[in-house]
Amino acid sequence: MLTCYGHTVRLRRSDLVYLAFRLAVEDTLSDIELQRDLDDDLDFPLGFLTEVPILEQVPLHVQVDLLAETWNRHRQNQLIEASLLDAAVVFAAFQTAKRIIHDVPEIVRPFLAAGPRNLDRRIVRRADRRLDTIFDEFWDDYDFLMIEDFLDLPPDQAQAIKSLMNIPDEAIQPLYDALGRWHVSPNVGANLAGLLTDQEIADFMPLLTHRKPAGSYEQLTGLDDQYHGLIVGPCEPAIAASEAAECPLVAEIATTRSDFDCSYQDWKEHLRDDVHRAMAQQNQRSQAIESSEEIMNQVHLAMTVGLEDGTRIEPRRSSWVVVERNGFYLHDPEEAAWVAEMEDEDLPAMLFATPEEAYAAYLQSCRTAEDRRQRRAAALRRLDIG
Repeated sequence: MLTCYGHTVRLRRSDLVYLAFRLAVEDTLSDIELQRDLDDDLDFPLGFLTEVPILEQVPLHVQVDLLAETWNRHRQNQLIEASLLDAAVVFAAFQTAKRIIHDVPEIVRPFLAAGPRNLDRRIVRRADRRLDTIFDEFWDDYDFLMIEDFLDLPPDQAQAIKSLMNIPDEAIQPLYDALGRWHVSPNVGANLAGLLTDQEIADFMPLLTHRKPAGSYEQLTGLDDQYHGLIVGPCEPAIAASEAAECPLVAEIATTRSDFDCSYQDWKEHLRDDVHRAMAQQNQRSQAIESSEEIMNQVHLAMTVGLEDGTRIEPRRSSWVVVERNGFYLHDPEEAAWVAEMEDEDLPAMLFATPEEAYAAYLQSCRTAEDRRQRRAAALRRLDIG
């Protein structure tokens, strides 16, 4: 985990931090694809590090490498003192995520849906302000934004200003070193674990090692079928907008990838009616469960050694929460949604009056996740029409 001030301040391990790093790496990888497709050097900087003037000329594949290194350090269990370069990378990732959410919100869902972590869609609400808060809690200055100005000053004057700002040369040197890097490190793939899926890492490695990618990429419009868990498309923007307006279980998306789960025509013919029928019949599911010896035994296990899958029911203040084996808290059993922080401002953990209620919610979440998995599998089987 990244820390500063002698490990007294730590960068949160939260879904929002993951979201920011994920959007930043996806945006930069898309810029690499754009640059390769044009087969030319563009006359303006690209990549997430354009948010930090001194680093905006870092090659795009090295930008991904730097982000992966910082992400990997933050994922470690031990405390790791962050460098000025780490702070610049975190800041740039946060700023890039804010820009994407504000300017092109339609691509956020595809970027996140394809990732290794299942996030609640509501996490993007007020993400810009909350990301600023997370960074300010972690790193209380923006000195790295002014380092480029030192390059235009006489050495003596630059050194005097750095002394006033209490920035030693050894803290700045890694930023200068980044400008001289050209090849990615051998560990870039391993460092991207948890941020990209294994398949994504395999697909993107040719981009990072300067081998020609398999094909060109254009922005396509599609649908997010949230009932079946499918990405559908491509289709015309007007059609996507109409489908999304007609049914809340369908969302319009934009993506630079062509690996849709199914075509719009197949979805319309075989699955669309199911989605609309599910929306019409959607009712609040009861979380009540009947008391029984088996259920009480399961509740006792959840409160002590944990259930078979590692899930626990733990006391918090005068209530109870459900915590899965990786430390994520149950947020919404109807959506099978889990969050990294218990007291998140927008997406807090769900609190229960009794352990029995908590266990009932856990069962509901399991049913929701399993139902969604089965619907997706069944939908894909139906679409396998040769």
